[in-house]
Amino acid sequence: MVPLRTPSGPQQVESELEAELLEQLAFAPGTYDLLTQPIIEYATNGRARRYTPDIIVQLHASGDDAPSRYVIEVKRQADLIANAAQYAPKFEAGRVAAENVGAAFRIMSEDRIRTPYLANARLLRRHLDADPELAAFDHIRRELGAHGVTVAEAIALLRSLGMDEPDIRAGIEQAVAWRMLLCDLSRPFDDATVVCARAPGDLPRPDDDPIMMSLWDADSE
Repeated sequence: MVPLRTPSGPQQVESELEAELLEQLAFAPGTYDLLTQPIIEYATNGRARRYTPDIIVQLHASGDDAPSRYVIEVKRQADLIANAAQYAPKFEAGRVAAENVGAAFRIMSEDRIRTPYLANARLLRRHLDADPELAAFDHIRRELGAHGVTVAEAIALLRSLGMDEPDIRAGIEQAVAWRMLLCDLSRPFDDATVVCARAPGDLPRPDDDPIMMSLWDADSE
């Protein structure tokens, strides 16, 4: 039996970057669907063409001016610099293909992928697999309203109300994962993180999320 070949060197790094970006997009609010290595069929100047990007992410409609679909290429920054001339026609084709499917074309490298948000997504995403337990969130909202407190202060408050710390911590993490508690997820999530309760009826916006903001302003050149 011939052993399966696994990516190595730069190719492995790009595969890891793609997987890391997918983790973050799966955690981001508003993500409706993710496709890897999709084939885009389109026509330009009367000729049928095909383009295969690394990722397409489809968002729920938000009603604002932000794109609801992104066509994404994942590349190492060093590769982009060293092979700029080689990639120029490929990325121009990517922009045309994206326009043909009503999407924005983006190039993402490690400077936008390997950020604190990646660690936060890995820590918190597991909580999206179950409906949120509301006890910790309800206590925080009732006691503090919209005033921000650190995670450590929230734990101390809820312990004074008779709750166990493991349950408190899990409840806070779950409320953050569901965006019921708001915080700056572009920074490491820890006991010093300031959280506050989301106002009733204030739905989370995809473009408030760090990875979506990074996609929004990523250089597509």
